[in-house]
Amino acid sequence: MNKQSQVPRRTLTVAALTGLLLLTVAVYARGMNGDFEFDDIRTVQLNRNIHHLGNFLTTSSIAGAMHGWRALTEFTFALDYWATGLAPLSFHLTNLAIHLATTLLVFFFTRRILALGGATAGESLAVGVAAVFALHPLQTQAVIYISQCAELLASALYLGSILLLLRAERRGFSAAGVAIYVAAFVLFALGLGAKVIVATLPVAYLVIGILPGPRQPRPLARTLKRLGLAVPFLVYALATAVLSVAVAHGEDAGFDIPLLPSIRYFLTQWHVLVTYLRLLFWPTGQNLDWDFPLARGLGDPTVLLSGIFLLVLIAGAGILLIRCRSRADNAGAAGRAAAFGVAWFFVVLAPTSSVLPLADVLMEHRIYLASWGVIFATAILVGSLVQRFRPVLRVVALTCLCVGLASATFLRIGVWRSKLALWSDCVAKSPRKARVHLGLGNAFRQAGETFRAIDEFHTALDLAREDPRWIRLEIREKLAGALLSLGRADDAIAEVRGGLGERPNDGELLGLLAMAHLQRRDLPAAAAAAEASIRGARDLGASYRVLGMVRLAQGTAEAAMAALEKAVRIDPDGAQGRLLLAQVYRGQGRLREACDLLRGPVEESRPQVIEALKGCPEP
Repeated sequence: MNKQSQVPRRTLTVAALTGLLLLTVAVYARGMNGDFEFDDIRTVQLNRNIHHLGNFLTTSSIAGAMHGWRALTEFTFALDYWATGLAPLSFHLTNLAIHLATTLLVFFFTRRILALGGATAGESLAVGVAAVFALHPLQTQAVIYISQCAELLASALYLGSILLLLRAERRGFSAAGVAIYVAAFVLFALGLGAKVIVATLPVAYLVIGILPGPRQPRPLARTLKRLGLAVPFLVYALATAVLSVAVAHGEDAGFDIPLLPSIRYFLTQWHVLVTYLRLLFWPTGQNLDWDFPLARGLGDPTVLLSGIFLLVLIAGAGILLIRCRSRADNAGAAGRAAAFGVAWFFVVLAPTSSVLPLADVLMEHRIYLASWGVIFATAILVGSLVQRFRPVLRVVALTCLCVGLASATFLRIGVWRSKLALWSDCVAKSPRKARVHLGLGNAFRQAGETFRAIDEFHTALDLAREDPRWIRLEIREKLAGALLSLGRADDAIAEVRGGLGERPNDGELLGLLAMAHLQRRDLPAAAAAAEASIRGARDLGASYRVLGMVRLAQGTAEAAMAALEKAVRIDPDGAQGRLLLAQVYRGQGRLREACDLLRGPVEESRPQVIEALKGCPEP
């Protein structure tokens, strides 16, 4: 009888999960054609490392991962690049696929946590939690923002590893148990190669020990066994965390961020955590680039109230746990599980919301995996309140919730469909932040509205006086480029010299200086700036391309060809470098080589390339 009753329930669960995944795909399909945004330019578009899969198949990748290098994340980018080049669609589809896999893992993890606590109705509650996790609009930044493949990968591997660890614990010291344990550790190590947040996994695993009720046999032996299983994970996590912190020095992360010592960051995170919770329950005002106020000290009313709220939340979870520890009924199991959900929220966010300063104090993608704890605890509370309702009413209520969340997510994804929409949204919500005006300026420039772009760059520069130096340098670089496109070489030189006053050997600024002198036909000055650009370049391919243009203007075809060949070798996908080199080859009568060059992987990326191909014979 029991087996017969389980068949339709299992079928319903599979049908519900299938429908959830299809709905998630339908909602996120709107954002699959979005462009590279924000850090995507650095982590994907200009990242030469992902152009060769062999860069990741070495022992140095493991060492790099332990020092905080997101080797697995970049390897995923490399696979996408190998498959389709720099087409954003492939990267977006990968992110969505990982989000769907994580949603399934959330279902299995929720069901397992409920079973460990002894709660009933685990299947239906797990489906509900997975549905909210998959469709909540706060998850959009992690899924649509290509760079946050790191967050998605780390979260999926986190859940996969902890599920295997729980299975290994059940199997005990057997061949199968050891194999599963090793697999759990491998997933854990891979997760650390995606993002360092996975370092909290052994702590989360130990906290699972609060779930079993009073009737569990040999509680001390079980605790010691769990501690023994966790030790290798703890040691590896600690080593990775220490090595990552050791290299975390700079203007984005580490203990050297100006005006953001550890204590100030820690106090600021009290308000950040409350904001995360508010966004989970009422997701309005979402923003890619928050202009979040820094704490002024313990006397800051916002910090004080946030601290009190968090203290009450933690105390409430502790009291709930104490009251439910000795209860063997379903209410006791639910109470312990809810307390675990609250603990999960704080444990998973510890790497980014504790004492290691990050220049961006709040980023919505960081809540991705931590949100499970809040969703889970809330689902338990709501589930206990609607228990007396008929099952059909509960299904209708969950369906309405999913439709509401899907609608909100669909609307939020619309902001990510174009650079102009995204950065206009950011400027509306963070008008006093320089970086959002820089982003909007870049969007205007890409849309061909150069004058509006220059206005935004000027606004950004006015607001960036207290910002990290790299932001001011990037603003001046983009402003100088826009001015050059309008033929305003003298104005561009003034902006470049302002940047060189802060970083005299900046290769990109020196390259722009060479282009400005070239526009003024001051060829000796252009050549000197281009050569200096190569010595300090971050993008060496661009610097050699500029040098090649200067040599062409000087009439030295051989020197121009040598520089442009180096540019193409460094950046084989750069259409401009290929066009210039093809031009040199044509001038020397090397038509076939010029045409072969234009038929490379960038054939469809620029109208100029297509136009140049018209004079080429059929391959």
